[in-house]
Amino acid sequence: MVPTNDKGRFYAFGRVYSGIVRTGMKARIMGPNYQPGKKDDLFLKSIQRTVLMMGRYTEPVNDCPCGNTIGLVGVDQYLLKGGTITNDETASVIRIMKFSVSPVVRVAV
Repeated sequence: MVPTNDKGRFYAFGRVYSGIVRTGMKARIMGPNYQPGKKDDLFLKSIQRTVLMMGRYTEPVNDCPCGNTIGLVGVDQYLLKGGTITNDETASVIRIMKFSVSPVVRVAV
C-alpha cells in the first residue's frame, strides 16, 4: 500500500502476473486469510482506477498487461497489507512471505 495525495487513501501496488487489469473491471479481492470455498476475507468489487507509478509521479492508464507493476485505486479498503486480486473463481491465494531478518552490519562504539 502506497499513500496517495488524498488523506487516508492508498494505492494497492503490485505486479500483474497474468491477463490484463482494466479500470472498472470487477475483481475478487482475496485477503491473506481467505480459504477456498468460504466467504471469509473475500470481496467482489470493481477497480476504480489503474495508475502507472513512476517514482513519485503517477500516470492514469486504462489497462495494464501482465509483467508490469501497477497501482490500483479502490481496493485499499479491503486489503490491509497484502492479498490476491483476480477475476478467476478458481485462483489460489498468493501467500505472504515471512522473512527472518538479522542485522548484516554491526557497529561498535
